[in-house]
Amino acid sequence: MFDFYFGDEAEIKNRDEDCLIFTKRMLPRWINGIPDSECIALYRLLKNNNLKNTALLETGCGASSIAMVLHSMFNNCKVYSWDTNPSKGSFLRGVINEAICKPLNKNINDYWEFIAFDSTNKHLGMPVLRELDIKPSFGFFDSLHTLDHLISEIDLFSDVAADDFFVVLDDAYYTNKSQNFSYINMLRIKLSLGPVEQPQENICEPYFVEIKKMLSKKFANVQRVDNDFANLMGDDIFFDYFAIDQNEMKKQGMAEITEDRFVSFQIQK
Repeated sequence: MFDFYFGDEAEIKNRDEDCLIFTKRMLPRWINGIPDSECIALYRLLKNNNLKNTALLETGCGASSIAMVLHSMFNNCKVYSWDTNPSKGSFLRGVINEAICKPLNKNINDYWEFIAFDSTNKHLGMPVLRELDIKPSFGFFDSLHTLDHLISEIDLFSDVAADDFFVVLDDAYYTNKSQNFSYINMLRIKLSLGPVEQPQENICEPYFVEIKKMLSKKFANVQRVDNDFANLMGDDIFFDYFAIDQNEMKKQGMAEITEDRFVSFQIQK
C-alpha cells in the first residue's frame, strides 16, 4: 500500500526532504498530526546539527517518527519512540518498511525501537536507557500536552542524555498545567456535552517559557536555537488541506499557526 516508487537509494538521499513529505502525505489524519513544515524543520534540525552515531528519542509518535528514522538510516542513529497506543507504532512500522526501508535496503529494527508504554515509567520508560547504556543526544516531545507531564518527561530525559543534547517541543505555545482542557472539551463536544471551564490555576506560561526556566535551573548552559519552522509555515499546504479540522481545533485553542509551535533548545551539562 505504501511502496510507491520514489527512486533508488541515491535519488532518495539526494531528495531526502521530498521523499519525507511524499511519505508523510500518504498518512491518514489520525497519525498525521504535525504540519509538513514542522516535519521538515525537525528533519533539518537533525541534519544541520550533524547528529550521527547517536540515539534519538521521541514521546508521541507519528510523522515525526518517519523524519527521525529517515535521518537515522543515513547517519547510523537509532530512534527510541514512546507512545501508549500500540496501533500507532504498528501502523508506522508498515509505512516505514514499505516506503523507506525497501528502497534503501535497510532493516527497520536496526534504526527504530517502539515502546508502547508510558515514557515516564521507571521500569519501561526513558530511565531504561541507562540500563541499556544509551545516552541520547536529541529528544522530541509531543505526548500528553500538559506542563506537569512535559516537565516529568524532560527531567527524566535530561538525566540519561549525553553531555550535549537537544530538547525540541511540539505545541510549545500551549498553557495547560495539569489538564488539557482544550482536548477535554473537544471530546465532550463529541459526546454532545457542554464545555467545562478551565480553572485559573491550570493556566501556566507557554511551555517554551516554562521549560527553558526548568532546564536553566538544572543546567548552566541552555540556549534556544533557531529552526526553520517559522520560515516554512507560511507556505505549508497542510493547514489548508486540513482546514476544516484545523478551524474546529482553533476554537478550542489547539491549532494556532505561530512560530512558537515548534521550539528547540540546546543544552550542555
